[in-house]
Amino acid sequence: MKRTIRLIRRLAAASLLAASVQLGALSAHAETTVRMWTFLNPDGKSPRELALKEIISRFEAANPEIRVVVEPQVWDQMTPKFLAANGAGNAPDIIWVVTDLLGEALASGSLADLNPLFLNNWPKEAVDERKDGYWERCAWEGGVHCLFHSRNYYGVIYRKDFLAEAGIDPDTLTDWPTFIDAAKKLTVRDASGNVSRWGFGQQFSEDRADAQMMSSIILSRQGDLFHEDGRAKWANPIGAEALRLQCDMVTKHEITPPQAVTWSAEDLYEQFAAGRLAMFTGAVVRVSTMQAKVGKDNVGFMVWPGVDGKPHSPAVMAGWAVGVWSKSKHVDEAARFLEYMAGPEADRLWVEVGGQIPASGSVMKEMPDFFAQPSNQYIVKAAEGIADYGWISPVKFSVGGYRQVLNKAAQNVITGGMEPMAALEEAEKRFNQQNRR
Repeated sequence: MKRTIRLIRRLAAASLLAASVQLGALSAHAETTVRMWTFLNPDGKSPRELALKEIISRFEAANPEIRVVVEPQVWDQMTPKFLAANGAGNAPDIIWVVTDLLGEALASGSLADLNPLFLNNWPKEAVDERKDGYWERCAWEGGVHCLFHSRNYYGVIYRKDFLAEAGIDPDTLTDWPTFIDAAKKLTVRDASGNVSRWGFGQQFSEDRADAQMMSSIILSRQGDLFHEDGRAKWANPIGAEALRLQCDMVTKHEITPPQAVTWSAEDLYEQFAAGRLAMFTGAVVRVSTMQAKVGKDNVGFMVWPGVDGKPHSPAVMAGWAVGVWSKSKHVDEAARFLEYMAGPEADRLWVEVGGQIPASGSVMKEMPDFFAQPSNQYIVKAAEGIADYGWISPVKFSVGGYRQVLNKAAQNVITGGMEPMAALEEAEKRFNQQNRR
């Protein structure tokens, strides 16, 4: 009987030991899941998506206790959805915030200060080289609450082969009359007048609206799109002239298709990829995707033509302010991934695989052969444009929706017959009301 009891005790002890070992093994391999919202899908095939997939893979290999799960979102709906989720207490651990709504995200307190999480440990030179207009937008109440990725710059994306066939040097398109003449040469019509290729594509839908060419003229002549208190600054002779020129490209010069009033930004990329546009208003972050569709050597990027004798006009800078949700249960783990995604190894992947502007100047200096290639010159041109002709949305007040109301103004002129000044007065009223100014 005693032998039986001792045997039972030994078996029980062995079972407890085995269970303890098993639990320890499970604990050693336990994962913390970090949720991230972005418009990029790591399972997609675009250059930026491929870069993100590789960045996540390398991070998880070095940090096996952390798993990064991407929940792809519609880009123009993602930030409002995040702000609502922040209020409800169920936001993702990492969020990509659109530039126009960054001020609202900062004011809401939804983005954690990155200084105590990792920036305080960065070498001074690593911080100093990033202190540009993007960095300034992330600075809020003594902290730094985001880092910019997919640094964007709006200008003209064009088909190199179409311009070469027409004998047009893109470097000569530094004023609007010359640009318009070139677009007329690039517009292809058959004997019946039907257009198979338009010289210059634009988009005036309120859905997925990008920065318009008229913004560059306004910025060149008055320096800003808004008053110091955040009210719109468009309904004036400068804005009216810029809107008229933009709409004349449809109604007078016939280089922009009438369908532009219903086209979104996504429609422009589809039309360009199909060979139906020679040039169009586009974002430099999308050049690599267009190269993948129509040939790496066939796609170029240029800065906006200038006005009043200037060689170029300023353009809208944009991008995605990536931050850590301040109420996340996994703040430290999320910050570790964000720090890696902003570090030198990931920065090179964003450039080499994703075709993006690097976040640090040192990376550009370390890759001279890459940037010397003709197919990568668009990155250099955009980086120079940001440095010399860049304007980025303010964050001290909300500017959400300004591109949409300016597109509505263009619709009112083209299809509604309104005078540009009247259309802009209506646009200003709508913008100021929706932003309570």
